[in-house]
Amino acid sequence: MMIQAFHLTKVHSSGVKVLEDAYFSAPEGSFIAILGESRTGKSTFLKMLGGEEKPTSGVLRIDHKDIHGLSASEKRQWLNEVGMIFPDLSLFPDKTVEENILFILHVKEVSTEGQKEAIRKLLSNAGLGDKIQSKPADLSSGEKRMVLALRAMIFRPRLLLVDDPFQGLDDKAVQTLLKFLFELNRTGTTVILSIQQMSFYENLKSMPSVPPIQWMKLDQGKLQPLEEAVP
Repeated sequence: MMIQAFHLTKVHSSGVKVLEDAYFSAPEGSFIAILGESRTGKSTFLKMLGGEEKPTSGVLRIDHKDIHGLSASEKRQWLNEVGMIFPDLSLFPDKTVEENILFILHVKEVSTEGQKEAIRKLLSNAGLGDKIQSKPADLSSGEKRMVLALRAMIFRPRLLLVDDPFQGLDDKAVQTLLKFLFELNRTGTTVILSIQQMSFYENLKSMPSVPPIQWMKLDQGKLQPLEEAVP
């Protein structure tokens, strides 16, 4: 999906301005990474892109559509092509790992034919092959976060919104999740990733086989290219 934002501003009900007069452009199939400390508005910005938060003012268009002007049925259809990995999402406690992932396929109106084998393969590649019939209560916090991420990617969305997904993951799991994000991006998915750690930016620059990434920084309501934000 292609994203365009002009003069985008978001002011919370408390009066805090988390985004001010922002310009943002993400061509279809791009990979955008947004750096910013905790509580700088990264989550709010991603939720605006996902239709959960409305901008206070400005223009936001995705595939030339004003997503906040869509009817309920139009928005539901549009969301079928959007994946979200947010910290406040959770797994269904009464469903197995496999059932949790299959559930999103039903919600997104994706055919489940042959998907059980795809889920087994995906979990195996993530080191969770033996957890397929486990309930969330039997998973570690890192394993839960990985299953949530896989659930958002299994249907190959055209737009994937990823909010600080590496918290609670060990180094191996971080590398695995990055590999999945890169592979999905190479198939044409637009990926918008938010992260807190500047060290992650330095580490990622030195990694092999990294797709082209447009780096941005969000600080005190200002969203700008990283090279302009960091002296």
